[in-house]
Amino acid sequence: MGRFERAGLKLVGMKMVWPDRPLLDRHYPREDSFLRTLGGKTKDAFSTYGLDVKKETGTDDPLEIGRRVRGWLIDYVSSGPVVAFVLEGIHAVSAARKIVGDTLPYRAAPGTIRGDLSVDSPTVANVMKRPVRNLIHASGSIEEAASEIPLWFRKEELHEYSRADERAMFG
Repeated sequence: MGRFERAGLKLVGMKMVWPDRPLLDRHYPREDSFLRTLGGKTKDAFSTYGLDVKKETGTDDPLEIGRRVRGWLIDYVSSGPVVAFVLEGIHAVSAARKIVGDTLPYRAAPGTIRGDLSVDSPTVANVMKRPVRNLIHASGSIEEAASEIPLWFRKEELHEYSRADERAMFG
C-alpha cells in the first residue's frame, strides 16, 4: 500500500475477501475477443520457446486455450483470500499499472511489485496447467476499473476523505 500512497494515490476502499466462483466469473470476461487474446498470448509464449502448443495443451485453437486459462485463473484466485482495494488520484490507473509492473512478472522491471516479488512466466504456467501467478491485479483502463469496482465493493465501502498532502499537491 505504501508504494501506491508514496506515488500520491489515495486508498479509498480496502478489504480482505475470499472470492467465490460467481464473482470471478463476472470479473474475468467471457467474450470471445478476450479469450482469443488470452489464448493467443499463450500460443505466442510457446512459440517463442520452441514448444508445441498443441502437444502441450491438446489444442492450438486460441479460443479454447483462452477458455482453459480463464478457468485456471478462476480456480487460482478462488483458492484463498485476496486483499481488494480501490485507489484514487491523478492518472490512478496508469500510475497503479506502472507501480505494479508488466503483467508477465518475468518481464516486470525491478522496483515494481511484480518485478520485485515474482519471476513467473506464461510458458512455465501453461506447461504446468495453471495461470501466471503475477501476485496483483490492476485494472487496465478507466472503463475496466469502472466495471470492476462495483463487482468487489458496495458504494458504502468506498470512502471520501482528504489526505494530509492534498492541499500541497492541489492547492
